Amino acid sequence: MTGAAIRDASTVVLLREGADGPEVWLMTRVTGMAFAGGMAVFPGGRVDTADAELPFAGSLDEAARRFDCTPEQARAIVGAAVREVFEETGDRKSVV
Repeated sequence: MTGAAIRDASTVVLLREGADGPEVWLMTRVTGMAFAGGMAVFPGGRVDTADAELPFAGSLDEAARRFDCTPEQARAIVGAAVREVFEETGDRKSVV
C-alpha cells in the first residue's frame, strides 16, 4: 500500500462567547468530496506557495517555535490559515 504525500495544512478553530456560552464555527463538507465528504469540519486546508507572501503581523520566530518549524514555514502556515478562513466563511475578497 502506498501512502499519500504529506503536505502542510492549517486548521482554524473559531470561537466566540455567545449568549448561552461558547459558540464554535463548523462547516459541513460536500458529500461528494474524496476526503471526509459530509463531515463537520473546522475551516482549513493545504498550504499553497503564495500563502508565504501574505502579510504577517507578529513574531515569525515565535510562530516557528510554537509550530516547531522554520520561520518561512510558519509564515506560510499562518497565511494559509487566514486565507482558508476568508475562503470558507464566504468572504471572497482578497485577504491583503
